[in-house]
Amino acid sequence: MTPSVLISVEPAMPHQTAVAVRVCMLDLLSIVPYYTSALSAALLRGQSVDLELDATTYYLDRECYRRHNLTLAPGVVDVVSGYGLPRLLRRTFKTIEYLANLTRLWARVRTNKPDLVHVQFLPLVLFGSSIELLFLRSIRRQGIRIVYTVHNVLPHDAPVHLRSHYAKLYNLADHLICHDVPSSRKLMDDFGQARSRISVIAHGPLLAPDRSNTSEVARRRLGLSRSECLILWQGILRPYKGVEFLLDVWRGVRTIGKPARLAIVGGGDEAMERRIREKVAALKLTNRVRLDLRFVTVPELQDYHAAADVLVYPYSEVTTSGALMTGIGYGKAVVASRLPAFEQILRHDHNALLASYGDLGEWSRRLEDLIADPALRRRLGESLRHGPGAVPDWDQIAAETVACYNSVLQRHTR
Repeated sequence: MTPSVLISVEPAMPHQTAVAVRVCMLDLLSIVPYYTSALSAALLRGQSVDLELDATTYYLDRECYRRHNLTLAPGVVDVVSGYGLPRLLRRTFKTIEYLANLTRLWARVRTNKPDLVHVQFLPLVLFGSSIELLFLRSIRRQGIRIVYTVHNVLPHDAPVHLRSHYAKLYNLADHLICHDVPSSRKLMDDFGQARSRISVIAHGPLLAPDRSNTSEVARRRLGLSRSECLILWQGILRPYKGVEFLLDVWRGVRTIGKPARLAIVGGGDEAMERRIREKVAALKLTNRVRLDLRFVTVPELQDYHAAADVLVYPYSEVTTSGALMTGIGYGKAVVASRLPAFEQILRHDHNALLASYGDLGEWSRRLEDLIADPALRRRLGESLRHGPGAVPDWDQIAAETVACYNSVLQRHTR
């Protein structure tokens, strides 16, 4: 990662004040719960921030916020995640719950105003709805400042009409936070945002490794061979994340007598999971690929990363990768696509190997090199975890975020 990624595009010194900044952290559907919880905990741990967490329990990991000793804001309607509903029913009732919580928040901030609302995700904008934009306009009229974290400048494969909705959203925010320089440039070039309205604050590691969890112990728990070189793809299944391309690559990988296995770990929609299973069968890779297509718990996720020898990110496009942020602290070799967002962190043959998405031969060679050379794997992994440009910790990220808050508040009180 280049140093410029870790500073504001418009650098601002933290404003020292005895009064804590009153922040409403908003992720009402818990779309990015691990990011929201890690940042919120760091803000409360060492910063002058009075934070209210407006979120609901993450239904796939009910301990996500409690693990960080966080409590949800008083009065939040948080019912649906407690029931194992079918997907369609869950989404319907979660939408109703979300609208109730948005209405509750709108009423509350009218009488008990925070200094600012830090928005992590607005899910209905994805469907072209203007409800959340009306909410933001309303709270801005009350003098409440809005900071918006741009996890993706535009949703992947977004239809053309969504661009105008996101343009309105970005214009409504008083300040935008993104995680790398390419995203900030896209905000400026594609959405006309001024440099002074954007801060670049790195994404932190999402899963702290358990250093007592050895590869041998993790493999035993997972039922994996101790002798195989394990290549791990992990995340939420999405077309742009390149799993189908990776399977084509894996078919052509020659291990030259060294046992190796590819593990695909993570769930997605039923159609995507079915395509992956059918492709593994069609390519006759059943004996060389382990499929674990479901949401895996945090302990299982830690086991898979501890067990892995190589982590792969064969994405066709990316803004910020939570999967990379999860894997980066484990000291494992990485192969990733040559994409601007990845190249902010990864340097070919320094802390990772990079290959062009779609180039089967180049990807195959990268994997073959790592399977054959344990010393290369160790060198790349250690460089990624400890070398210059390593991902900052959450306390540093929290300090930069508070500096951003204070800069916004100072700018609007002049």
